[in-house]
Parts: sequence; structure tokens; C-alpha cells
Amino acid sequence: MCTMLQSLILTLALLLCRCLAVDDDPHPTLPGPRTPVPSLYHQRYSEQTFIGTHDSVAVRTAENRWSLSGNQYFNVSVQLQAGVRLLQAQGHRDPDGSSEIRLCHFNCALMDGGSLVDHLRTVKRFLDANPHELITLLFVNTGPALEHWAQAYFSTGLDLLSYIPPQSKRDGYMHLEDWPTIADMVSTNQRLVTFLSGGADEGRVPYLLHQWDYVFETNFGIESPEQYSCAPARPRWWDPSYIPSRLSLVNHFLYAQFLGFRYPNATYANTTNAAGFHVGELGEHAVRCQSVYQRRPNFLLLDFFSEGQAFEVEHGMNAY
Repeated sequence: MCTMLQSLILTLALLLCRCLAVDDDPHPTLPGPRTPVPSLYHQRYSEQTFIGTHDSVAVRTAENRWSLSGNQYFNVSVQLQAGVRLLQAQGHRDPDGSSEIRLCHFNCALMDGGSLVDHLRTVKRFLDANPHELITLLFVNTGPALEHWAQAYFSTGLDLLSYIPPQSKRDGYMHLEDWPTIADMVSTNQRLVTFLSGGADEGRVPYLLHQWDYVFETNFGIESPEQYSCAPARPRWWDPSYIPSRLSLVNHFLYAQFLGFRYPNATYANTTNAAGFHVGELGEHAVRCQSVYQRRPNFLLLDFFSEGQAFEVEHGMNAY
């Protein structure tokens, strides 16, 4: 029954792709490298802005006929080389029943971005080759057990490179001023920060951090440029008018919709990720959030990060 349902979903998705195909070859442009701000190396992790990729492993390519389930045009290796420093993905149980965690967009029948272990190996290669860099991972945990997450980190050696907060700062006691500087994290070789949306237990696995004890998010599921907000939307127990002393994640990606199906809006990505100050542009949203928070927003989470001028926005946030 499960296999039949997955096949039906996949068939519907492929039909939707054909109905909506406007440009079979979008010609994505390979992104150039970011320009870091050297002074931030000696400032806290919590004092700077990083570009992040939403559903980082869900990649549209010519091979998958530019699948509408894809949120990016380039794979994680290219993302990291370009300057992306937060990778977001969804962890799912393996449909085949193994203990392997699969990184899928909503449903593994629609877009399977590969295994968690392979994803972590890519991250490990980048960290090994770039000993002064730091990466943040954010996983939406749709159900895999904590021990399976931990096993993937152990098997790739990333448990040894992971940041572990002081025990006294768990359970929501970690404030912005408690985070170390990038220089400190590099010197101790704790250069990977991982947040799990659910299922974390820092008493058992101290390097898989419960997202909502450390980070708040703005709203998502945006279908109109006028809907971008800076107010905390998750965790839901926060008053939206209150800005907590926690890391901020600004969701800035746009959806399109057809016959009730919602999919990442690639057509508008150049405007969505633009460095300008018009409504709906990343530059405007980032500056507005900086004003609301009275500090830099920490993570700007994007679809199609290579479109527009995302790294110009990041540099502008960090340089001033």
C-alpha cells in the first residue's frame, strides 16, 4: 500500500512538472565566492549573519528535468565553496526500512537528496580542507530515532568536530552573549553546530542541539512578497512582539502554487534574493529585521541561493 501511494504521488508530481514547465533549461549561473569580513573572526558566532540554504540537498538539475521539488540549482559542495554556512534539510526514515536516514523534500518519493551519512561526509571534507571555517546544520527531524542521528555523526567523525555548549546553558539558558567567538571555535576545533527540530536529548548526545532552545524562526510558507516578517513565529510559545536573546533565523523563500500544489518559486528568485530595498527583496527584509532585533539577523534561509545577490546582502549585514 505504501509503495502504491508513493508511486501515485510521484506520478502526480511528474505530471505537475510537465504542466508547469515554462523553461526546460533555466541556465543557472555558478555562484562566485563570498567576501568575508575579517574582523568577525574575533567576534561571537551569535554576532554575525550567515547565508543558509533551505532544503539544501533538494537540487534541480537537467538530469531530474528541473524537478519542481528542488529548492537549489547546485549541490552542497558547490554551496559550501560559494560561501553558504548553514545547510538545512529534512531527515526521514528510510522507505526501505533500514536504519539509514534519508534527506528528502517532504516525501522521499518526490525528492530523495541522499543519505545523511553522505551529506555529513561532504561537510567533513569541506571542514578538513578549510580549517578556519565553521558550518551550521539544521535538520527537521520527521521521525528517525536519535541513536540513528548519532551513529551517522560517529561514523563520519563529525562528533569530534561538533560544538558542545556548557551544560549550564542547556534547556534554553544559552543567550547571545554566551556563544564563543569564531576564533575560539576554530582553536578548539569545534567547528560544526547542529540543531535538531525534534528528538534531541543533549544529556545523551550533547552535540545535537534542540533547535528551539537556541534559535527562533520567522514565518515560512510565503506565497506573496508582502508576507515576509521579522516576528518570531516558532517556537510558538513566544509572543511575536518579544525578541528573545537567541539566534535568529529569517525565512526568506517564496512559493508558487498550482491546483493546490505548492512548490519553490524559481521564476521570481532573482528578485527574492536581490540586494535591493524593495518589498520582497532580501536586502529589504534583512535590514528590516536588523532594525527590529537591534542586531544582525543570524541566518538568512534561501531557496536558489545562487540567484540574486545573497552574498552582497550578507557582506552588507556583517560589514556595518
